[in-house]
Order: sequence, then structure tokens, then C-alpha cells
Amino acid sequence: MRRNLIAAIDVGSHAIRMKIGEINRAGKFRELESFRKIAVIGHDTFTAEKVSFDSVDKLCGILDNFKKTMNDYGVRYYTAMATSAIREAKNRDYIVDQIQIKTGLDIEVIDNSQEQYLTLKAVKYDLEGYEQLTMEGAVIVVIGAGSIQVTSYHDGQLVSSQNVKLGALRIKEILGDMEGRMLKFNDILEEYVRVNMEGLVVKGQGFSYEHLIVVGGEMSVISQIIDYNPELDEHHGIRKKDIYHIFDELKDMDAEEIRHRYNIQRERAEIILPSLMLLKYFSEITGDKRIVVPNVSLVDGIVRHIHEDIYNLSLGDEATREVIHNAKVMAKQFHYNTDHCDYVEHIAVTLFDKLKKVHGLQWERQHLRLAAILHDIGKFISLDRHSFHSYELIRSLELFGMSSEDMEVIALVSKYHGMVTPGNISEEFAGLPKQKQLMTAKLISILRMADAMDRGHGQKIIIKSVRVKDKKLMIKGTSHVDTTLEEWNFEKKAQYFKEVFGIHPVLKITKEI
Repeated sequence: MRRNLIAAIDVGSHAIRMKIGEINRAGKFRELESFRKIAVIGHDTFTAEKVSFDSVDKLCGILDNFKKTMNDYGVRYYTAMATSAIREAKNRDYIVDQIQIKTGLDIEVIDNSQEQYLTLKAVKYDLEGYEQLTMEGAVIVVIGAGSIQVTSYHDGQLVSSQNVKLGALRIKEILGDMEGRMLKFNDILEEYVRVNMEGLVVKGQGFSYEHLIVVGGEMSVISQIIDYNPELDEHHGIRKKDIYHIFDELKDMDAEEIRHRYNIQRERAEIILPSLMLLKYFSEITGDKRIVVPNVSLVDGIVRHIHEDIYNLSLGDEATREVIHNAKVMAKQFHYNTDHCDYVEHIAVTLFDKLKKVHGLQWERQHLRLAAILHDIGKFISLDRHSFHSYELIRSLELFGMSSEDMEVIALVSKYHGMVTPGNISEEFAGLPKQKQLMTAKLISILRMADAMDRGHGQKIIIKSVRVKDKKLMIKGTSHVDTTLEEWNFEKKAQYFKEVFGIHPVLKITKEI
């Protein structure tokens, strides 16, 4: 099989990682070399909200060396992604620009939900027995330097996906100035962690979770300190009692003592205790006596991303199901009308699939489904102007695998599902890239028609055919009950479809006795 030489780069808050290797169409990756360089750019962002010139220069120096190594290997494809330290920096655009100018590398700054999605992709691919663990109930925690991602599974289905800005380095930087002034600093540290975790919902809907899977959080160093060999354990598990023991042993040490005692880098020694504290907190969630520790990180998820990209592979049914299920779990929190939203989703997808030659869209089908699921959640706040409340709520959500730009599109599609029509595109969608403005308008026009066909929330109409002829979109359906309200509403909302596509939609309902 033909193999492609690739490089995956993770620009993290505490370290920069790169993997170089060969990958084939089947997804088999043969690692040739792996790099990890300490660059604590999160120190600047988490304390001053900007990355300093010196830190940018150091970062560019590391990435320039990575680029030279890539050239030496003859790498054909690469992807470089940056997380919270650059994402939250007020000068992020400057940083990305400087990296491009000084190294020639293009850096993609990803959102929390994308970071979580990619890391879990690596866990699924590399962790043996993953399906069984999630069927039995599992919480997957990714402890980064700047944030924590928590994903829970019950009966093999994603239940919740949450992010907390409480990574190991962030904790250390926020509370660092207290360390030298307080005798019981670690007690304060532990209290700070617990208070900031109060809003975290893991045991939602009465589920219990058997397994805890932990990625990152200096797990390799913690494993080294515990002196366990993952190759000897079926699920790469660390015993909880070992975590508690090593925490008690380290809690009264400073970073210098930890560095000398365990022969580790000072930068890593500084965040070992916060990492252990977070690990100890999450270990109390599940019933298993062991913590599963797969040997993966975000850079492995980037490898999976490159594989899908270079071979033009789709996200796959399983990934789509997880995203959709996550949206429905979120919608339930706002007490949405399940029957209505399921019906609108079905109608919207039917129209989308039948009109492919008209709208020219493909992957945007998922955005339409998500908007259909979430379009009415604003009613949780108020029935008056609920679509505008839906817009604000959706923008504030972190949906599994979706970027902030994706969420803006979904929010806009939901905002205009009612009778209010978007104004001038250039003004209304100014926050979106030009290529996404028309796409959003197309999705709005489809969702408006789907919602109109269930105006009475009775799911009255069964679609029999959808076809375009002579500049008309003919939708034929049947119903056992009166559909006057739906037909009237459809006629009103269909005008926007005509504005976008130049095609006049017509709904014809045959009454069945």
C-alpha cells in the first residue's frame, strides 16, 4: 500500500510536540520520530493575557527546527494546531502571523470542543477495549496545561461533553504568587480545584460510570514516579491507591524538591502537584479501582485528522451520531419539544438530500441537523422572541467537535427559522467568512420550510415527493388532518427560499381519509 509521510504538530500551553511518520490509507501509522520541547507560553497568557515577544521568539525557534526536520525527512503533509495559550491570547493574530513569517508554518487555532474531539479520536483508535469500556460506562478526562475536557459515555453513547478552564499550568500560574506566603498552600490549592469544579456535571440523568480514562496531565511523569509499567497492564491502568499515596508524599514538597527527588525537568516538576490534584479529584467519580491511561495525546488526534484529510475520508456515521446525540442531550437540558424537533430535523434533512443539485452543499448537512435540534431552546428563557434567545444560547454552547465559527453558523440558522427574515447578507452575517455567508443563508431557507411544515407541532404531513421543475420546487405530501396553518405558514416562509435560490417552493397536501 502507498504510504504518505506526515507530520503532526501540537502547540500546547506548556510544551510543543511533533510526530513524524508514515501513514497508509487504512490508517496504519508508523512513527519515525517524536519530539517534545518545553515552551511555557501559557505562563504569559494565563497571567498577562498576552504572549510576550521573547516567548514568541522562543516558540518560533522551536517550530523552525521542527520545519527543518520535516524538510530533512521529506514530509509531504503536515498539520499544526494551537490550543488554549494562543487561543486565549489577546495578540493571537500577531502570534500566528509571526509564526508564518518566521517559519513558513501555518498554525490552526482550535477551540476546546475541537481539541476534545481530536483527542478522543486518538483514544478510540489506540485504546484496546475502548468500546467495552464505554458500554460499561466511562468518563474520559483530558487534563491539559490550560484546560480540562470531560466526556462521559453510558451504554456506548456520549452523554455529556464539557470543558473547564482549569488546567495544571493555569492553576499553578493563577495561585503561584500565594505559594511562598502560605504554610498550607496545597490545602488552598485543593480547595480552589474543588470550588471551580462545582459546575461540572458528570453524573447526569442518574447514570453511574464504572471506568475513568485519563489523558495528559503529565501522566507519563506520574507513571514514572509511581514506577509502573503500562506494558504489563491490560488497560494501562494505575491503581487509585497509588495516586493517593504519591499525592500524600508530594503535597508538602516544592518544585525543586520534586525535581531532584525524581530527576525530572523543573518545568514539569512545577505542574506535577496540580496534575495529581486534578487526577485525585476525578478518581473519586468512578467505581473502578484503576485508572485507564492510554498513551495518547492531542498530537495523535492530529495524526488521525491528517489521515482523514489526505485520503478524503468522511467523518463517518459514528462520529456524526456522537455529535447529534450530544446536541440532543444539551437540548433536553432546555426542555425542548422532542417530537417537534425530531420531525423538523427529518423534514429538513429530506429537503437537503433531495435538493443537492440546487444548493451544492455536502458536509453542511450536519449543521442543518444541529440547528433543527436546537432551534427552539430559547423557549426555555422566554416564549417571546424565542428564536433570538436560541441564538444567544447556541453561541454560548460548546458542542462536541464544533468550532466557535460552526456554532455561530448553527446559531444564525436557528435565529432565522421563524417569520423574521435576515436582512442584507453582508451586514447580517458580517462575522462569518464570505464563503460561509451564502451557505448559512441556504441552510436558513431550508430550515424555515421544514419548521413551517410543523407549525402546529402535530407532525401532520408525510412527504411523498420533492422535485424541481420550471423554476418551481414542488413538495407533495399527505395528511389525515387539516393542514391549513402549515400551508399558510409555508407560503410565508418559502419567500426567503425564492430569494436565495430563485426557485419558488409550492406545497401541495392531499387529504387522506
